[in-house]
Amino acid sequence: MKKLLLIILIIILLPLLNIVAQDNEGGNFIESFDPEIQRLKDEIQGSQDQIEELQKQQKTYEDNLQIKRQQINTLKNQMGILDDSIAKLVLEVQTTELQIEQSNLEIQNIQLQIGHKEEEIRNQQSKIARVLNTLNKSSRKRNNLEVLVLEGNLGGFFNELNQLQSLENTLSTELLGLKELREELQIKEENLEKRKDQLTNLHDKLMGNQEKLLADQYVKGTLLNSTKGQEQNYQNLLAQVKAEQNRIEAEIQNLEIEARRRLLETEGVLPSDDAFIWPIASRKITAYFHDPDYPFRYIFEHPAIDIGDTPQGTPIRAARSGYVATVRFTPGSSSYGYILLVHPGGLSTVYGHISRPYVEEDSFVVQGEVIALSGGAPGTSGAGSLTTGPHLHFEVRLNGIPVNPLNYLP
Repeated sequence: MKKLLLIILIIILLPLLNIVAQDNEGGNFIESFDPEIQRLKDEIQGSQDQIEELQKQQKTYEDNLQIKRQQINTLKNQMGILDDSIAKLVLEVQTTELQIEQSNLEIQNIQLQIGHKEEEIRNQQSKIARVLNTLNKSSRKRNNLEVLVLEGNLGGFFNELNQLQSLENTLSTELLGLKELREELQIKEENLEKRKDQLTNLHDKLMGNQEKLLADQYVKGTLLNSTKGQEQNYQNLLAQVKAEQNRIEAEIQNLEIEARRRLLETEGVLPSDDAFIWPIASRKITAYFHDPDYPFRYIFEHPAIDIGDTPQGTPIRAARSGYVATVRFTPGSSSYGYILLVHPGGLSTVYGHISRPYVEEDSFVVQGEVIALSGGAPGTSGAGSLTTGPHLHFEVRLNGIPVNPLNYLP
């Protein structure tokens, strides 16, 4: 009687075991040999190889720049610096474009993997449905086996039923594991999307360097044109521009001291804000504070950030409420035009290359108020001699000393 009962239960369990064996053979095998996934992996590796090669070339140019920046300042050396800087910028743009393409390929790859896992989950759901259906059938068969069970070993019968329950639990665990894996893949895809956004932002930043590239080319052309390729002419120009820059720097410092003195004498109270705001809508920086790649670095350390993507005539807003210490602007003259605002806490801001002022000296402005229009196009009113194209030159000073504006901007 026991042998007959065992044979019957084996007959019931055998199809269930076959279901598990057959269904577990697909899954990862299909995914591993999906030709589209393999193609994407090959393309991703190819992009990575190209990126590494471009980065090696960038490193070569960067090393050359480091050496040339330490050499005696001559026209030939300055031309070499500009040429290497231009070449490095081109490589950086190409590298970022490849990184964006690689990220897109990785996203496609993960999406395919998610598709395979979702198919596996559907297969597992179908598997469990068949197991449950078989369990229901076995339950009906138990009615026909009641006599055998009552006459036989009841404990052994329930042991076999426990094996069926164990099988169902195992399948449920597998399904849960696959769902968790799909969630992990979805998280991975979200992370890749974030990386894509980051790379897009980086690409935008490097597109801003296209403006810098044009600026370097402009500086190179201007130097060659104004010096006629002669070293003595270059040294004369260098001395002239340095003197102009020193005059502007001394003027700004003296004007700030004078403005704060006037405020103390008149008991003027400076308005205060919680934080700075960006003076224009653009966030594209074409030259950083003390930027080693600044084209005029051989004259002075860049005391500001240059904000690009700023067409001539863009409204400039006060980054913080303050007192208008000075407005330097002569209509029709290309001499450097700027506005100096004084703020509480020893802070001040300078807005350079303005093309038209909207405020007057010895007045107060509130944060966000339009104080001028931007400029910077060579030869236009307020552009100055140290300009390469339309942009805003934005300085933050602490106790009269230029500091990094990015430490104050949101």
